[in-house]
Amino acid sequence: MQTIQYTDARNKLNKLINSLDENSEPIIIVGSKGRKDAVIMSKEDYDNLVENLYILSNPKWIKSVEKGLKEIKSGKGKKLNPKEVLGI
Repeated sequence: MQTIQYTDARNKLNKLINSLDENSEPIIIVGSKGRKDAVIMSKEDYDNLVENLYILSNPKWIKSVEKGLKEIKSGKGKKLNPKEVLGI
C-alpha cells in the first residue's frame, strides 16, 4: 500500500484520485501537525468494504452462505442470480 505525506497528498490530490481508478490500491495519507493518518480509496472499493462488513456482522447470513456453499459442493444446491435471491 502506497503512503504519502499530507502536504504531498494535498498538492497531488487529482493525481492520487486518478491512480485509484487505475489500480484500486488504497493510499495512506500520513498526518502532520497533529492530524491523524487517513486512507483514500475508490468509492467502489469503499462500498464493497462496507457491504462485506455488513454481511460478516450478521451470523445468520454467514451460516446461510456456508450452508449454500456446502450444498453447491455436494451437488444439491442451485445457483441463483441476484434477482432470484431478492425476489425481484
